[in-house]
Amino acid sequence: MSTTTLWTTVKDELRERRETRAARNALRADLANYRTPHEIDDLLASVDAQETPDAELIRGVLMENLRAYHQRRALTA
Repeated sequence: MSTTTLWTTVKDELRERRETRAARNALRADLANYRTPHEIDDLLASVDAQETPDAELIRGVLMENLRAYHQRRALTA
């Protein structure tokens, strides 16, 4: 593998990682409005039957939101 090919491969991989991270952050921002257990459960139900990487990511973000909700509740109780 030539140096040019290696450099191009590294740049492409870094660009893909940046794009993936930006998309994940945008999704987190979009889902930040779903904060209560009821709101989260409603959205989880809508992605429940989907078995795609995007659906898994959505479930993960919503579970983080649910955990944050319960942490806030524990601190104020």
